Amino acid sequence: MIDTQKLAGDVQRIHQLNSLLRPFIKRPSSGDALTFEQYRILHELVAEKISTSELSRRLNVGQSMVSIQISRLLNGGYIQDETLPTDRRYHVFQVTARGRKIEEHVNETLSAELPILMKQLTEILK
Repeated sequence: MIDTQKLAGDVQRIHQLNSLLRPFIKRPSSGDALTFEQYRILHELVAEKISTSELSRRLNVGQSMVSIQISRLLNGGYIQDETLPTDRRYHVFQVTARGRKIEEHVNETLSAELPILMKQLTEILK
């Protein structure tokens, strides 16, 4: 038998978590239209050049989502595309100076705001 009171409480907590996380994840950063998903891609590309399929694997998301975000990051000048001289079909991406600057800004913002967000999440989950 389903405990409807427990279920109602769980649903309420999920709603509270969603309300708390949505603005944090969806908001643009520093005036640029950079989403959290795009930040995650930039963050991976700061360390090394990576292909779309490798990004998809590392971020545990579909290649189509990565491709869409890559296209937006390319159009915004945050990353650049490079083909391998040995295989023109294989593309890797790397961060531009503009991309590195915004990635650093988001890192600073996350460092400041994430502890506050985690405290709020802890309160909701009690």
